[in-house]
Amino acid sequence: MKRKLLILLSILLLVPCITSKAQEISLKSGTKVNGTYAGAGEEDYNYYMIKSSSSDFIAVSVKTSDGANLLFDICDENKQVIASEISVPNKGTVYHKASKGKTYFLRVKGTEGVTYTLSYTMKKIDQMKYAKKYNFIFTNASFVNEDNAVLFKIKVNYSGIVQLMFDTDNELNVRFFDKNKKTPLSEAFTVNDHAFSGIGAKAGKTIYVKLWNAAGTNVGVTTIKSAKYQIKSITAENGGTRAKARRLTKGKYATTLVLAGKATTSWYRVNVSKKQRVSFTVESRMLQNNGAGLQLYICNSKGKKLNTAPIIVDGETTVIYKKKYKMEYPVKTFGTTAQFPKGTYYLKVVSKTKTSSGAYRIKWE
Repeated sequence: MKRKLLILLSILLLVPCITSKAQEISLKSGTKVNGTYAGAGEEDYNYYMIKSSSSDFIAVSVKTSDGANLLFDICDENKQVIASEISVPNKGTVYHKASKGKTYFLRVKGTEGVTYTLSYTMKKIDQMKYAKKYNFIFTNASFVNEDNAVLFKIKVNYSGIVQLMFDTDNELNVRFFDKNKKTPLSEAFTVNDHAFSGIGAKAGKTIYVKLWNAAGTNVGVTTIKSAKYQIKSITAENGGTRAKARRLTKGKYATTLVLAGKATTSWYRVNVSKKQRVSFTVESRMLQNNGAGLQLYICNSKGKKLNTAPIIVDGETTVIYKKKYKMEYPVKTFGTTAQFPKGTYYLKVVSKTKTSSGAYRIKWE
């Protein structure tokens, strides 16, 4: 019996001990690497080196043996943390903004004994396709401020209100820009939960949307789900001069598109067939800046203003958005206290701001 125990002990001594020692491994794009959590101290962390080949996003994909999230930090070439507490779901991918030619390290943390698989590729955030849904997990360090924002490119297929929507677990700041990415088409505004906004744009235009985290932190991640855009079709015809004024038919709305990035003036013609009081209703579908104030003048047949102070139509579109969305529009009705003589009159509607856009509807009651 003693002899058998000695033989068994000798065999066990020949088997190497399974230990987890800290490692530094160079990752190659598209190649999967297996690892095991090394320990709790900084000297026990596993480091995975990435050399970015472009100024795009490092898309790190993970898989864990226990099905839980993988936790890691992202470090610079000196192993100083630049993005901390990056938690990625099993079989998930996180995006981190990189600079071409820079070296980065993934410093993996987690639960002792858990194994994982890591891989990465360089990804562009390409042009969004109409009505297609996109899902992302971004490190907060990727878009910590407006100068370091995530950009979505949108090609406007036809004229109307470009509606952008997405679900997010953190507050984000949003601003629209023109094709040069420098001229703002809206003010910056903050969104959360079921986010929805947009601008007025003409067919064939290219616009960009900048997103950055409102908290301005390098800690953690932000999830953006079901990001998509669609277009509420509205004609770009706006009767920009009195000679091209659109005729209002009593009891029917006329809808006008207000384009982002330019001031808009629209003229409407009203033919009063007999002496009477007149009234009008304006429904604002303007977005951002509380609508920025549509200004309306009633003019005589020669275009002279009958009211020297403009009638102001304030208010921006509000939206309740979940799986579907409900839009609410501020409405203002106004009219004359005295009867207007028979004749032709004009309404002149002006939107002076370049950073509030969308549309409005106007009706002669």
